[in-house]
Amino acid sequence: IYLELEQYTYFLVKYIPGTLGFILRFLFIKLFSKKLTGMIWIQPGVEFIHVKNITFGKGVGINTGSYINGVGSITFSDHVLVGNNVTISSGKHPTELNELKIIEIPTIRLPIKIGKGVWIAAGAVIMPGIEIGADSVIGANSVVTKHISPNGIYVGAPAKLIKERK
Repeated sequence: IYLELEQYTYFLVKYIPGTLGFILRFLFIKLFSKKLTGMIWIQPGVEFIHVKNITFGKGVGINTGSYINGVGSITFSDHVLVGNNVTISSGKHPTELNELKIIEIPTIRLPIKIGKGVWIAAGAVIMPGIEIGADSVIGANSVVTKHISPNGIYVGAPAKLIKERK
């Protein structure tokens, strides 16, 4: 019932434009998230699910069209910027053969931790169980399948280090 209440409530504020929309989405996150330590900026059209498992640092910005699934928990440290149409999901489905139908197999929950000052550019995908080190950049349309060290620029599918930030 909690998840339904979360979803119905968010539906009411998800697409409201302008300052009123930012304030209402902030209040939604404050009410439903695991922890919120400061002001955050959520654009219209961001999709959240399992917000009760998500921790937000201060100065987090999430752009339009992003999908954030906190089933296995997500931690956004301070000053994280998420571009438009980014997918961050902390749950995955097992791939082993099983007598159950795929839809009946419970989701595997794996926490995601995003370090301070990280920028995740448009269209990137962050897979379950990933840690992204502080001050890293994830390039547009990259797929992060392994832990990311601090201060690096990572691009591609799968994402690979192309440069150290100085």
